[in-house]
Amino acid sequence: MGMIENLIDAYQRQVSLPWEEMLSEQEKIWFCVYEPPYERRIEARLEEFRIKTLESGHLWRHINIAGAFESWLIENEYHEEYFRVPSDLEYDLLDFIRHLVLLLRKEIEETDANTIVAVTGIGSLYGIVRASAVIDQAVKETPIPGRLVFFFPGDRDARNYRLLKARDGWNYLATPIEAEE
Repeated sequence: MGMIENLIDAYQRQVSLPWEEMLSEQEKIWFCVYEPPYERRIEARLEEFRIKTLESGHLWRHINIAGAFESWLIENEYHEEYFRVPSDLEYDLLDFIRHLVLLLRKEIEETDANTIVAVTGIGSLYGIVRASAVIDQAVKETPIPGRLVFFFPGDRDARNYRLLKARDGWNYLATPIEAEE
């Protein structure tokens, strides 16, 4: 079996386990961790993750945040100025984080304790904002009734996650889901 099949199997084992109700919001988050070059292949096979979720008796919602920055930027009243002086954008990135948190909140609030919200496209945040800032803010502001799954192109060392294997990681209480060798 290949890496993606192994990751799908690992996901199936995790989603099939009984869900503990008394968890912190951070513990209701799962990271499907895989090598960055597999990003498009994972996207192409996302339907298989959905099917495994439904087969285990849970519901599935999906949000792809790739392209969220471009959408936010074009709707920003200062976008023309940012194109002229891109360094000015750094002062408005907290606004972008807020925008992402609201996107996630909207999806999460429309779910129940039996639903997985799957988030793809997190690699698109690299170089713009830290994924940890978005995830931490979303969890702080939004109760997660079911589970929140981030498809995470990067690596993990114990509880330390590194997006695209390129940044210093951050420590997180999420449940890792990884392909077995």
